[in-house]
Amino acid sequence: MSTLTVPQEIAEPELTEEERQRRITAYYEREIQKGLDSGPPIPITPEFWDELNAEIKQAFHAKRRGESA
Repeated sequence: MSTLTVPQEIAEPELTEEERQRRITAYYEREIQKGLDSGPPIPITPEFWDELNAEIKQAFHAKRRGESA
């Protein structure tokens, strides 16, 4: 089970709901921009998903065996 982490700037309990929503929007806008700035787009094809799935399975099994992926 994975854990959702929330940036501290959003999790502050004293924030109003309006300020929390503003910060959440700003956070996701920054994250989206980082993705856009990360390099040229790549085609997402069935082969891409097959390769990604194989890499994830390989890393998962290596971790279970105590190896570095």
